[in-house]
Amino acid sequence: MYRSYYYLLGCLLVWLLAACQSPEGLPVAGSPLPVTVTSTARRTAVPTFTSSPPPALSPTPAPLLTASPPPSPTPPATTPATALSAGVLPLTPSPPPLLTPTSLACPDPPPAKPDYQRNVLGEQPWPTPDATISQTHFWLTDPVLGGRKPLANGYYPYGWDGDGRFLLHNGADMPAARGTPVTAVADGTVIVAQTDAEELFGWRCDWYGQLVVLELEAQWQGQPVYVLYGHVQQIQVEAGQRVERGDPIAEIGVEGVSAVPHLHLEIRVGSNSFAATQNPMLWLEPLPGAGVLAGRLVDGAGRPWQGVRITLIESTADGPVYHYTFTYLDDPQHLIHPDAALAENFLFADLPPGNYTLFVSVAGQEYRQPVVVNEGVATAVEIVAEGP
Repeated sequence: MYRSYYYLLGCLLVWLLAACQSPEGLPVAGSPLPVTVTSTARRTAVPTFTSSPPPALSPTPAPLLTASPPPSPTPPATTPATALSAGVLPLTPSPPPLLTPTSLACPDPPPAKPDYQRNVLGEQPWPTPDATISQTHFWLTDPVLGGRKPLANGYYPYGWDGDGRFLLHNGADMPAARGTPVTAVADGTVIVAQTDAEELFGWRCDWYGQLVVLELEAQWQGQPVYVLYGHVQQIQVEAGQRVERGDPIAEIGVEGVSAVPHLHLEIRVGSNSFAATQNPMLWLEPLPGAGVLAGRLVDGAGRPWQGVRITLIESTADGPVYHYTFTYLDDPQHLIHPDAALAENFLFADLPPGNYTLFVSVAGQEYRQPVVVNEGVATAVEIVAEGP
């Protein structure tokens, strides 16, 4: 009888510990998200991503491209897809409390998860590329000792919610074994090194568990730049300490809202605010022998298409290889922001250099655009797709 009693008690404790991994029923980042790439133009099985890059091409970025629908012997569909029946994205009523750099008190109750809308047009025009800004900012070295893994562009990229499973992602996740050292990505000063159990730095308190925020010595267009390390353990720095590129910061952990060991990295421009992030993959040096594709999917009025699947088809000697990602979503607080020079609303990072075809289907119309990815640079591309 006693053995049965202790067995039941042990099962109860295991259940309680498992429940703590995802507080308040919030979806947990890092859970596997299987996605099958499909295309109306091709119905063969999708090849598996390969990270073996072909020979590097000349590092000259391709010019900005505007795609038009390819000619077709049959007229395109005039009826928009079911997902687009809502038309222009409506305003979301009763937004959660605004998160500001000075509002560090824990919100009570915590903000509710917005209902992000996918396959819709934003209400307002998206920023346009600024040709006067020619300086690039691949300033940051890899923070994960031993090298980050190539990031799956379609898993949980910046500006995406995992097709409704998670909150809007405002950083980049880098999985590695628990205890893996993480280092300073550039010279700067530590301004935060602590737990966030009782102070607000993210969506709600105890979001990162433990975090470090580094203010870089270099500024971008006269604005300060901050780098946030989230879900870390064994913090090895303190606020006010100056660090140099490569200095130890902490270790990868499973702190806060995290189910598997990984580093959550954010870039905040202008202020140390959850609402001031940009895509970290435009700040981190590309992997050796890789490049970046920064794209825009907008309508004729410059409004962004939000939550649209983008497929990138790589031409290789062994046949096509498919990559995918999604255009940035929006929410009531407008937490997602493009780069000032590129004004992108989707991004493919760590791509092998070579020839690609960009494919997207919007409002019943298909668009294809050839692009060339070059090593060590960000190539820009734009597709103008009209709405229903």
